[in-house]
Amino acid sequence: MPALARQDLPVIACVTAYNEAETIGAILETLKQVNGITRVQVVDDCSEDATAEIARAAGVKVISLPEKVPVGQAIMHHLEGMEPEAIVLWCDADLVGLEPGHMQTLIDSFREGTRMQVTSSRGVPPNWPGWARNGAVKAFWGWLFGPISGERAILKSDFEAAIALASKLEWAEMMRGYGIVLFLNWYARAYGGGSEVKYFDTLRQRQKYQKWKTGNPVGQMFRQWGEFIRVWMKIRLNAGRIRKLAGL
Repeated sequence: MPALARQDLPVIACVTAYNEAETIGAILETLKQVNGITRVQVVDDCSEDATAEIARAAGVKVISLPEKVPVGQAIMHHLEGMEPEAIVLWCDADLVGLEPGHMQTLIDSFREGTRMQVTSSRGVPPNWPGWARNGAVKAFWGWLFGPISGERAILKSDFEAAIALASKLEWAEMMRGYGIVLFLNWYARAYGGGSEVKYFDTLRQRQKYQKWKTGNPVGQMFRQWGEFIRVWMKIRLNAGRIRKLAGL
C-alpha cells in the first residue's frame, strides 16, 4: 500500500501531563476546537491531583501510567495503539494563552511543508518592554526556545525511527528524559531538512516554580536545563559515531 500524503494522515493531539489540573481542562477544550485533529489523548504521568479525572470528563482518551516516569518515556506511551501512520501533534498541558489558531498553524505548516518537524516558540514575557517585541528579539527567542518546545508536529514513523536509532546507539536513556526533544532536532536535521519554528506572541508556559509547591521546583528546573546541556554536548562530542551508525 502506498504511503499516505501528509494531507491525508490523521492528526493525533498528544498531551503529556503531571499534576496539571489547573490548566489541562482549558488545553483540552482548545484542542477540541482545532479543525483537522482526529483525536485528542492524554498520558497522565501518575498525577497526584485531578489531572486524569479532568481529562476523562473532557471526553478524550486517557492513558494512566501506574508510576511516574521521565517525561520522554511518558511521551512515548502515546504511540501505543496509535494508527500505523499519523501526524503526532505534541502539546504541553501547562500552557497559558493557547488558542486553536496556534495548533492549526502547526498542523497546516506541517501538512504543506517538507521538513521533518514543525515546532513552536512561546512569546517573550508580557512584562518585558515594547522594544523586546521587535523582529530581532523574536527571532532570537524562537532560536532559543523553539528547539526545546513541547509543541511540535512530526510523523509517527519518523518519531519511531529516532527512538530506534537512539536504541542502536545504546542511548535509550536520552529519549527517556527531557533530552528527547534535542535528539529529535538532530534527527530532523540529519534526515529531514531540519525543523520549522513558528513564533506565537501570546503563548506562555507556567514554570515549575509557579506550579509545584513541594519537591524543590527550582531545583527541578535547573536539572531540566542541565539535562538539555548534557544531551546537547553528548550529541556534539559523538557526532561522528552517530553518523556512522545512522549510515549518514
